[in-house]
Amino acid sequence: MHSRIAALRARLPVNRNYAHALMTGYGLMGVTIVIQLVLVPLYLTHLGKEKFGILAMIMAANNYAAIGITWLSGGMARILAERAAVEDIEGFKAGYAFAKWLYVAYAVLAVTLFWIVAPWLLPKAIENKEIVIALALASLYLILLYEYNADRAAFNARHWQAKGNLRELIGQVFFATGVLIGLFAGWGLPGVIAAQVVGILTTRALAWYFWRQDAWRLAWMKPVADFKGLWQRVSGKMGRDYVIYGVLLLTLQADVLLLGWLTDPETVASYYLLWRMPEVVILLLWRIPGSYGPFLIAMDAREEHQALQKNYQRGLYLMIGVAGFAAVIYGLAGQYIVSMWVGENAPLGYIPYALAASAMFFLAVARWPSGIAYSLVNTQPLIRVAAVELSAKWILFLLLFADFGYFTPMLATTIVHCLLVFYLYLWLGRNTISTTRWHKNAV
Repeated sequence: MHSRIAALRARLPVNRNYAHALMTGYGLMGVTIVIQLVLVPLYLTHLGKEKFGILAMIMAANNYAAIGITWLSGGMARILAERAAVEDIEGFKAGYAFAKWLYVAYAVLAVTLFWIVAPWLLPKAIENKEIVIALALASLYLILLYEYNADRAAFNARHWQAKGNLRELIGQVFFATGVLIGLFAGWGLPGVIAAQVVGILTTRALAWYFWRQDAWRLAWMKPVADFKGLWQRVSGKMGRDYVIYGVLLLTLQADVLLLGWLTDPETVASYYLLWRMPEVVILLLWRIPGSYGPFLIAMDAREEHQALQKNYQRGLYLMIGVAGFAAVIYGLAGQYIVSMWVGENAPLGYIPYALAASAMFFLAVARWPSGIAYSLVNTQPLIRVAAVELSAKWILFLLLFADFGYFTPMLATTIVHCLLVFYLYLWLGRNTISTTRWHKNAV
C-alpha cells in the first residue's frame, strides 16, 4: 500500500504537467479553430472563392515545406527531452542553439529555392502583383516560424508545453486582429499573410522574454558546444528515419497541393470546406499523442515499461471512442453543419460528408500507435506502414479522380484503411510496446 502511494506521489508532477499541457494545448487549438471558423466566411466574402483557394494552397505549401526538416524536428525532440530529464543544462542550451541555427538555415534555403523555381512553377501567379507580395510575406513568415520551432521544442522538452501554448495563443489573437483589420481595409491576400507575420513575431518576442527570465538562460550561441556530436546524432540512423517518415506523413497530407495541381483554386476551396471540420477533429485528437510525447520519452529513458503499456491501451480506447462519436455526427449532420458555417458555398450531397467522416475516424485513431512508435524511435516498421498507406492511397487517387473529383482523397483513405492499413497501425502500436519491454529484459 505504502509503495503504491509513493509511486503515485512520484508521478504527480508528471500527471500535473501533462494535464496542464493538454488543457492549454486544447485551449490554444480551440482559439485557433474558432478564429479559422470565423475567418473563413470573411475570406470568402472579401477575397472571393478563387483567392481563398490560393490562400489555402499557400498555407498548404508552408506546411509541406517541413518535408526537408523532419529529421531535425524528431531528433531534437528526443535529444532535448533526454537532456531535460537528467537536468543537463549546458547540453540542453547547446541543443537549443544548435536547433536554432539549423532551423533558420533550412528556412532560408527553402525560401531561396522557391523563388528560383517560382517563375517556372507559377508563371501566371508571378505576373499578379498581389500574389507576389503575399508570397514574399509568406516567405518571411516561414523563416520566423522555423526560428521559433526551437523554442517550441524547448518548452515541450522541459514539460512546459502549457507556457509555450499560452504564448502561441496570444500570437493567435494578434493574428486574428490583424486579419480583421486587413480584410476590412481591403488589403487582400497580403493583409492576411502580414497578419501571420505579426502573430509569429508576437509569440517569438514573448518566448524570448521568458527565456531571459529563466534560470537556464536559453539563447543563440556561437560556437555551439558539441555541434559535431549533435549533428552526427540527428543526421545518423535516427535522423534518417525521421526524414523518411516525415516525407511520407507530409505527402499523405498534401491533398490540397495535389488537387491544386490537377484542378483549379475553386475546386481546392470546395475540398477545403468539406474537409476542414474533420481536419479540426483530427488535429484535436492528435494533440493527445503530441502532448504526451515528451512524457513517453521520459518513461522510456527511465524504463517504466509497464506504465507505457497501460497508458497506450487507455489512449487507444479513448481515441477510438471519441473519433467514432465524431465520425457519426459529421457523417449524419455534416452538410447541415457546413451550410450553417459558409452558407451556399457548402458542398452538396450526403456521400462526400460520409466519406469525410470515415476518413477522419481512421486517420485520428491511427495517430495514436504511430505517435507512440515515433516517440519511442520504433521507426523502421512505422516507415513501412506509412509507405504502404501512401502508395495505396496515391494509386487509388489517380484511378478514381476522374469519377469522384475533389472528394477522392477521402474515398481513397477510407478504402486503404479498411482493406489493410488500419490493422497495420494497430499492430504497430503493440509491436512498439513489446519492443521496449524486450529491450528492458535484454539489458
